Amino acid sequence: MIEETGKVLSIEDGFADVETIRTSSCTSCRARHGCGHHAIAQVSSANRMRMKAIDSLNVKVGQNVVVGIPEDTLLQASIWMYLIPLLGLVGGAIIPSIWGGESGIAVIFSIIGFAGGLWLARNKSQQEMNNLDYYPKILRIESLNDSRIPVVVTP
Repeated sequence: MIEETGKVLSIEDGFADVETIRTSSCTSCRARHGCGHHAIAQVSSANRMRMKAIDSLNVKVGQNVVVGIPEDTLLQASIWMYLIPLLGLVGGAIIPSIWGGESGIAVIFSIIGFAGGLWLARNKSQQEMNNLDYYPKILRIESLNDSRIPVVVTP
């Protein structure tokens, strides 16, 4: 389960709008100098994300909660959004070379294959829009107690 902490902004019929603040471990990563994610994180000032999460705990506005999504769900969505268009691009480039087509035709076919992959990903996204398996779920409510560590003095 991939988890993130956020704050409840609003509630409606079994769902809660949760705002999370994107945290990045880029500063401690060894590969940060050659990583595209680190470069984008440096440029982007938008580190807040708002999501609609399934609320089975009856949370209240202003509470800090932990939301989560299963790894396999994220993997499936990633395959549809990234791998399918990439396979269309590569497949479109390979098909003309099988029957001896020119490189210009391969470029056109690769663009058509990529667009077809994006179209398939878009259709899949629209089909799964109301599938609750793809929604994050509120896993637990963070403690409402003071977050300071109590000091205990023993005689």
